[in-house]
Amino acid sequence: MSKRTRQQAVIDIISRQRIPSQAALASELKKLNFEVTQATLSRDIAELNLVKSKDGYLRPEDAGGVGMSPIPDAKEALRRLVVKVEVVQNLIIVRTPRSSAQQVGIVFDDKAFFDKVVGTVAGDDTLLVITRNVDDAADVEKIVLSMID
Repeated sequence: MSKRTRQQAVIDIISRQRIPSQAALASELKKLNFEVTQATLSRDIAELNLVKSKDGYLRPEDAGGVGMSPIPDAKEALRRLVVKVEVVQNLIIVRTPRSSAQQVGIVFDDKAFFDKVVGTVAGDDTLLVITRNVDDAADVEKIVLSMID
């Protein structure tokens, strides 16, 4: 079967059930007669821009990506993707699952949602959120923690 067919099967699988790991995804693919190596599956995940969250693999649009309305989807994205929040003076360090920091950064950069955020810098699994002062950082932290609990 073709790469395109296999990747469509991956999308179908994660759209209908929770897939917490690559091993679980490989197992589901095997049930559909797709034999894949871990390397092939990793490439497929990267090419499909899948996001690993606390709830398993998600399509970017299901993780609160670009093009979604800010308030309800922002809350859902933060609930799914924020693992840890730490404040250091006027900076907030947000830990996410691998490959998820940019999606979370989109939420923090939305001025309608977080007006006290000056800007963000996203790595792979870490987001640096910059505020003007310590009080603003504490306010943003409270908002985030209330959303993810």
